[in-house]
Amino acid sequence: MAKSYALKSEIIVYRNILSWAVLFLLILMSASIAMAEETKLAITGNIKSEHGAIYFSPGDMAASKPVVIVTSSPWTTGKTRFRGVFLRDILDKVEADGTVLKAMAKDGYTVEIPISDATDYDVIIAYKMDGEWLEEDVYAPFWIIYPYDTDDELAQEKYYGRSIWQLTQLIVE
Repeated sequence: MAKSYALKSEIIVYRNILSWAVLFLLILMSASIAMAEETKLAITGNIKSEHGAIYFSPGDMAASKPVVIVTSSPWTTGKTRFRGVFLRDILDKVEADGTVLKAMAKDGYTVEIPISDATDYDVIIAYKMDGEWLEEDVYAPFWIIYPYDTDDELAQEKYYGRSIWQLTQLIVE
């Protein structure tokens, strides 16, 4: 009788340990899913989508036709190589119909970008800088980059302010 009681006690202890381990794994998986969602770019607003939003991960962007812009900027030293996708190509892909993009970053920064910038200039949504993925908690997941060195008009505060990093959402209006 003592043996069966001890065996039942061990089973209860193992069940409790297993329950806590499963709970811990579920919490980790939830956190991973939330982080994965943060690393995506959500495009909403006046787009063609049956689900209201279209999402792009850095991997999705890297699978698209890459574009490299080599330019100086107020945030980097010397010429920097940015790899990304033309903003106009992404807007074409989602069939955007509007005149303004409301761009939002993870940290809450918001800026309005005229959609005409995407057609007038070779603006990219960058996911790499100097061959490395954009640094998490600094610029990642995405950074809107203008080719500042190609046109004197682009090397001014108006366009620098539109160069939002930690980009997570674009709303087409």
